[in-house]
Amino acid sequence: MSPSADASDRKLVKGLNEGDESALATVYDEYGERIYDYVLSMLGDGKAAARIVHDTFIDAARRAPRMRDHLHLGSWLYGAARRRCIRRGRVKDLYWERDGEFAEAPFLDRADMPDAADLPPSEELHDLLRASLAHLDPVDQEIVLLAFRHGLPPARLGAALGLPARRAAARTRACRAEFEAALADEVRRAAHDCASRPVAPEPEPEPEPEPASVAVLAAAAPEPDVPDVPEEPDVPEAGPARPAARPARPWQAFRRRAESAGAAPDPAADAHAAGCPDCRRRARVRAVPLLAAAPAPVLPAALRHRVMHTATDPELAAHRADIAARGGALTPDGLPIQPDVPSPFTRRWLFTVGGMAGALGAALVAVVAMGPGIGSGTLSWPPFGTEPQPSITRPSPSPGAGGGDRPSGPAGGSGAGGPGGLQPPPMNPQTQPDSSSPAESPSPSAPASPSAPASPTPDPPRERGVLVVNPNKVQLNGGTKTASVSLAAEDGPVQWTAMSSTSQLELSQMQGGMPEDGTMQLTVTLRTALIGLPGTGKLTFTDSEGFPHVVEVEWGLTLL
Repeated sequence: MSPSADASDRKLVKGLNEGDESALATVYDEYGERIYDYVLSMLGDGKAAARIVHDTFIDAARRAPRMRDHLHLGSWLYGAARRRCIRRGRVKDLYWERDGEFAEAPFLDRADMPDAADLPPSEELHDLLRASLAHLDPVDQEIVLLAFRHGLPPARLGAALGLPARRAAARTRACRAEFEAALADEVRRAAHDCASRPVAPEPEPEPEPEPASVAVLAAAAPEPDVPDVPEEPDVPEAGPARPAARPARPWQAFRRRAESAGAAPDPAADAHAAGCPDCRRRARVRAVPLLAAAPAPVLPAALRHRVMHTATDPELAAHRADIAARGGALTPDGLPIQPDVPSPFTRRWLFTVGGMAGALGAALVAVVAMGPGIGSGTLSWPPFGTEPQPSITRPSPSPGAGGGDRPSGPAGGSGAGGPGGLQPPPMNPQTQPDSSSPAESPSPSAPASPSAPASPTPDPPRERGVLVVNPNKVQLNGGTKTASVSLAAEDGPVQWTAMSSTSQLELSQMQGGMPEDGTMQLTVTLRTALIGLPGTGKLTFTDSEGFPHVVEVEWGLTLL
């Protein structure tokens, strides 16, 4: 195949961008033979290969100038053709015509080879090439084809396959080693088959009749008497000792390749291969040069005219647009996206999402292991009960004791409640609120507050209001962690206290008082760790009369 000059790619891409017809013809003449060879090796169908080559050059005339690096023109063409081959369905093994002859290129090891024309048969070379490539995966076969037959360096090979240049170089080295090891295994297997094949005995030559005169003279001549003398052993001539016979160098190199590939040595096959001419010829074959010397297909002569006609005919503009649309999207560098290789952005997002999923999973495991009491909140764990403790109720005055003494209560001027009534009520409430005799006065265990001034006349009773809490249910959805609860006092002043059933719910104020018709807004805050699981809780507001007001709180899954 004809070589390509890298310096001309920039001019060709510039000509395609300017709509120069001669630039497209030059691109076809430069790359048409190689693209056709590549596509035919991938598909094994001549008509389908010609159609894909046609669409590839039509697409290149419209979209190849979008490349960021114009030196990757060949990579763009290989990538566009490869995408179409994969969409159509590539063959399992690379295809070559069995009737083609291998070139006399240097695919043999010519060390100790007396005759350069002494080559293995073409049929046997085809079998070795196919069997060696069959050991590779389809993608590895394609890498070997592009790297060692079409001569793409790692940077351009990676651009064609959608891989980074460093990764493409690493895979090229690995595929080459595997390809050479596969060829060594096939040559060794062929040598073993050749050694085990029975050899037909050579026919013995018929003895030639002796002349009659010689026979007569031999019969007439008497034999002389020769004394018996013991035969002396053959004494070697003076000089350096000759080394023993060694196998040929090509076969020694093959044995080293086979041993490096991990094949078990076979002494009988090695001894046979050292003296068999056919095995010696096979042992000189090298994998990479053999692939480069494989027969190349003949490019159809009418394909160039078809490409130029489709690219220049004004009536086929819609057809050209349809061909470009079937070529798929392009990467940010302007190269065709390969369907079997994730794009760099996809790999980056997969890595990011995988890392986030792993972090969230680890945080979730930590939350479950530590329990719901993580973090230091205002309330301690375990939570308070959902129902408040009963408070002492205000006794109703008897008809005859309107001006008598009143029992001490949470809002009284004297007693354990204090002036503000903020201290919790006593644990033993009064069981007999009504009293008809003045002897049943407040318990002596509740002494009068020393801070309360002595008054000769009792204070008139204060009116207590009603606590109104709104709303009675709060939902924290969509990641919301705060909500508002309003308190109002009706028909008089109100003193209130609050409790929460879980330490995850926190109020901006846990107790307080309001005058008549007073209002106040409280903020409910949900405290969670990195990941908050769905849950429910209750906020209980208790007024000075001991009547509870319960607010249910529900929340969903929260992050951070």
